Formats: sequence, structure tokens, C-alpha cells
Amino acid sequence: MPKMGELTLTSMDEFDFRLLIKALGKGEKGSRALTFDEACLLLEGFAKGKATRAQMASAMMLMRVRGETTEEISGMVAGLRRTVDKDWHSLEVDIDWPVYAGKREQLPWLLLVAKLLAKQGVRVMLHGDSQALPHRRHVESCLASLNIACCTTPQMAKAALHSDNIVYVCAGDLAPVLDECRQLHQELGLRSLIQTAARCMNPTNAPISLRSYFHPGLDTVHQGICEILFEKSEYHAGSVAIFKGLQGETECNPRVATTITVINGQTDNIAVSSLSIPTLLEGFSGAKVGQAELSSDILALLWREKEPFSADALTSLMSRTMIEQALSSVTATLAAVLLLLSRKSAMTELNTTAIITTEQAVNLSQQCWTNRFNTADSPLKQWQNRELLCAV
Repeated sequence: MPKMGELTLTSMDEFDFRLLIKALGKGEKGSRALTFDEACLLLEGFAKGKATRAQMASAMMLMRVRGETTEEISGMVAGLRRTVDKDWHSLEVDIDWPVYAGKREQLPWLLLVAKLLAKQGVRVMLHGDSQALPHRRHVESCLASLNIACCTTPQMAKAALHSDNIVYVCAGDLAPVLDECRQLHQELGLRSLIQTAARCMNPTNAPISLRSYFHPGLDTVHQGICEILFEKSEYHAGSVAIFKGLQGETECNPRVATTITVINGQTDNIAVSSLSIPTLLEGFSGAKVGQAELSSDILALLWREKEPFSADALTSLMSRTMIEQALSSVTATLAAVLLLLSRKSAMTELNTTAIITTEQAVNLSQQCWTNRFNTADSPLKQWQNRELLCAV
């Protein structure tokens, strides 16, 4: 049975979306993957009610069974980005921080990093979907403990960024079609390429975007997605950092060395490089014990206590190993972001001396945490003034 050839794509109103399902499901030898443009059209068509729920569900299942290609996922990302209100694109954000995985036991220590960066003037936008994996501890459930705003409109987000430099947005408020796709996932009991695509939206076109994964091989998938989207100018110039996150979340695991693949996309040029955050807790054990019961108020305590290991309010709730693990997660994750910021500064200012080493990033991370309440003359500001880390 011959494979169905590439389709002639007409306007969304005129296109017969059954042809895409036929291409995906035309028997063992006759079926094929969707092209970038076909996948993009399918997502946009579903978002605008031109493709039916049955057609979208069928496409997701067929792609899931066969195994999604990077072209298909990239096309879905492009389709998602085209459904995002242009007012989200206009927000000024330095770091796009998708947080979709949630953790099985631990609290999201990454929120402490995001809040610290925001205090130093770095604009951070977090986005995720707490309903996709309801059995996990999602970032969204911990926002209130650190007074981080959860906004539903671009106007609300703009105000939060102006006042606090940080905001969280639910994925469905960025692209409402994601809520419809989640409903299909729950009805079918399956994951799909949509869940990968949502992480890759970068809805504000931030110059730095973080991507985490857990399962082996997904690093290559994410790299391929980035390269395609940069090549097709779907992504604006910037850098995407891809790494294996702690329990899949966008946070570095201090118990192992973390290799970060950086895809830097500029006009007519895509460069791939890597950096590494060393193991900060050699031979460490026991951090998971009892963490599932920790309240999100722990985040506020950790943020507030200058001497956490001797603070009664904290040590009555957390063992020393728990505190060490949490603070090391903060150090590792912040060091990774500082390395990315220094590279961005070097490219923007054409100043190679702005690039800091991993050791310097870890040291600066620890200093920033210790002096997190000093916004006027913090270690980060001092480095900026010395032009070793230029202002973002």
C-alpha cells in the first residue's frame, strides 16, 4: 500500500482534516508521519473548531502508538504559539520557565531561585499545568507561600512583572486549546506530543528558555525541536537550555552532575554548546524521607531564615539532610541560570569576559542566596558592575 504523499494545504476553513487522519492511519505500510506544516494546521484547526474532537483524539493516539517525530512536535509548538494572544508575546520577560512535571515528593525549590532572580531585577515567567498530573506536587500549589502572583490575562501579568518581576500563568490561559487537549488525554488515559509541545511554547519570546526532561532520549528530541523552530524563524533569537531535571521538573538535581545543552539561535545561525553543573552532594542520602508531608509554608521559612540549620521553626519540620538538599538544589539551579545569563550578556555586549566559569557561577549562586535580601548592593549587582556579568 503506497504511503499518502504530502498534502496540499488550503485555508483552514476549506481543508478536509480527515486527510490528516488518513495519512496517519492508512495501514501498516501506507501510513506516515505528519509534516511540520500539517501538524501545525491540525493544532490550529482544533483550536478554532475546524478539526473535531474525534479527529484530534485519533491523531494523538496514532502519533503516540507510532512514536511522534520532531517535525510533528515542532509543528504542534508552532500551532500553539499561533493560538497565543499577541498581548502575551509583547510582555518583557528575561527567562521563560516552564514547570509542567511537578515532583513526586519534594517541594519545588526552583521557586526560591525564581524569586531571588526577580528580587535582583531579572524578569521571570513560570507556566505550567497542575491538572495534567494531579498526583504530583506542582509549582502552582506553592505560589501563595512566596507571594508569587498567578495571573490569567496578559494585562494582569504585565502588572505583576512591573511590580515583582515574576509571574505564573496556567497553560490554558496562554493557549485555551491546551485545556481541551488535557480533557482528551484524561478521557483516553494517554499522554501525547501536546504535553511536550506545551513546554516549548515560550509565549513571551523570552531570550532565555529552560527545558527539562526525565526519560532518556528526550534531550535529543528537545534539541531537534529547537533547531527546527529556529530554522523556520518560529522562535525569536535567543537560547534554549535543555537538561535532565530533578524528578523531571525544571530544577537541577544537586546529587548528580547536570549537563545542559544550550541551543543558541541567531539570524541564519544555530549553535549548539554545553555546560555542566557539578555534583554538589557527593554520597548524599536520605533527603526524600518524610518530604511528601512537608507543607508549602516551608518555602517561606527557607526564604526568610538567614540561619536555617539553627532556626527552630525550620528544624522542627525538616531534618538537616532535607535542608541541605533543598539549599543545594537552589545553588545548582541558580548557578545554571547565572551561566546562561552570562552567556547572553557576552553575546549581547560582544564581551567574552562576561562569561563566567562553572566554579564562579556556583560561588556567585551561594553568595546571592546568602545576601538575597540585599537588593541595592548584592553580589549579583557587584558582578554586573564589574562587567563580569552584564545587566540583563
